[in-house]
Amino acid sequence: MQIYLLGNSTFVAAKPLGTGLGIMQLTMERFKTKLKFKRSSRSGNWVGFVLYNHKTGKLRGVREESSLPKQVCVVTKELADKIEPNVLYDVELIPMGGEKYGWIVVEATPHEWEATIVSTIVKNAVYRVEALFGGKRILFDPMDGKRDSVRSITGAISALSARKDIANLPQVIQDFHKTANIILTHYENDGNYVPKKFKTTPKVTAQA
Repeated sequence: MQIYLLGNSTFVAAKPLGTGLGIMQLTMERFKTKLKFKRSSRSGNWVGFVLYNHKTGKLRGVREESSLPKQVCVVTKELADKIEPNVLYDVELIPMGGEKYGWIVVEATPHEWEATIVSTIVKNAVYRVEALFGGKRILFDPMDGKRDSVRSITGAISALSARKDIANLPQVIQDFHKTANIILTHYENDGNYVPKKFKTTPKVTAQA
């Protein structure tokens, strides 16, 4: 059994391959899946968990509390500063010398969901715009919104702009902004009062 270094990370190779020249080689196949990460309470490293299907050779992300025979995935130090909690990542993994030992995360990119903009108007009852993506939503609701981030276009756009998991985000923001203005116009034309602070036009640019 040999110990190998990958950047600043260490992993074990169960069966190193000899070249006949005394030089050790390791063939590393990359596996792809989707993962969320959390800080390990023991090491402080970012870790995720997967279930390995020995029949198909495929991986599937699972929660830490899953009762399934999960394996740990450790993020390399080179990637650690780019990871955030509660964000779904498209990842590439290499085994720690064999699938039974665990996995090293060598690539991680926030997964981008396709967003759908849905608007609903029921006169004097419902005025709503939703950006739906990956089981989540960003909402603009000038009638029933409980928070400024929902009742104002500026607040909703700010929440949308902060997302890192939406494909083609600048276009989604523009479409949401246009639709929200239409909804707000209908809301006012139907005799509803809109506070001045909620009429502020936001700057519609996505965060880098």
